[in-house]
This record gives sequence, C-alpha cells and structure tokens, in this order.
Amino acid sequence: MTTNRRPMLALAASLALLSGCSSFGPVTSGTDDPCATLQSVVADYTTGFDAYRGNGSSYAMVTLYRAKEQLIKGHCEIWEWGNGDAAYTCTVGAPNQEVATAMYQQANNQLSACLGENWQGTEAGRERDGRPAGEVTRYQNSGKAGPAVSLHRVQDRSQHSVYLYIGTPGRSPEPAN
Repeated sequence: MTTNRRPMLALAASLALLSGCSSFGPVTSGTDDPCATLQSVVADYTTGFDAYRGNGSSYAMVTLYRAKEQLIKGHCEIWEWGNGDAAYTCTVGAPNQEVATAMYQQANNQLSACLGENWQGTEAGRERDGRPAGEVTRYQNSGKAGPAVSLHRVQDRSQHSVYLYIGTPGRSPEPAN
C-alpha cells in the first residue's frame, strides 16, 4: 500500500476549518504522517494496539488508554474490554448536522485514499430506537481478514459527532436495516 500523507493532512485541515468557528475548537492531526499512522494502527490490530497504548484508566468492564499517536490530536483512545477485544477510536464533536455531514464526507474521502484500493467502503444509515441517527461507512479489506474499520456520523437529538472505529468487528455498531 502506498503511503500518502496528503489526504489525512487535508482531513485534519478541513476538520480544523469546519470546527474552528464553533465552541468545539480546532481539530488537527497528532502525527506527521497520518496515512502511515493509520496503516500502522490497522496493522497493529492483532496485538490489541499495544504499540499505541499510552496511560490507561481501568473501569469495571473496560480499560481506556490514551493513544500515543493520534490521528486527530486529543481525540483518540484505545478501548480494551475484559475479553481482550480492543478498538482504536477517534471522536470529534460538531456544532450542528451541516458541519458533521461535511466532516464525515471529507473524512470518508480521505480515509478511503489512505486505506488504499484493497479496502472497499459500504455506506448505510444508522438507527437508534427506530429513528434515523446518522450514517456509517464500513470498510472491508478484500485481501485478508482484519479489523473492522468504519467511519460514523452520529446524530443523537441535538448532538452531532463523527468518529473513526478500528477494532474487533463484533464491537462495531451495526447499521440500520
């Protein structure tokens, strides 16, 4: 897979521009080469993202680690459940649906470019309690089994966010039917 850092840098820049005028603050990349970091995070899935675990906090059913390398500075962490499942996630809040949709579309374009041609995305709606709750794009590697990689635009009442999920397929939220 060819490493191209421009797409993720463009993603960080576009997120910064989109959220810079809100109370959510600017969003920037936490790594010099986001595409290479993304590819390394995906490859480290088999170790439970061990190479990316920073300081952790344990709770009854999960341990949360601050990610040592952050695709989106200050917004990424690693979740590890008691059964050994793990996920690398980044979540960014948005002030409204328009900004969240623009962030989601731009991030989807950049994520697709960074993952490369072996990964195919499938879009679907998200649903919560029988009501529309955003959208999701799930990426699947046609070459081999691996982690679930998905990008979500979440809409919950008046709150909006976009999050990246890399981890155990069984933990990735299912799309609406």
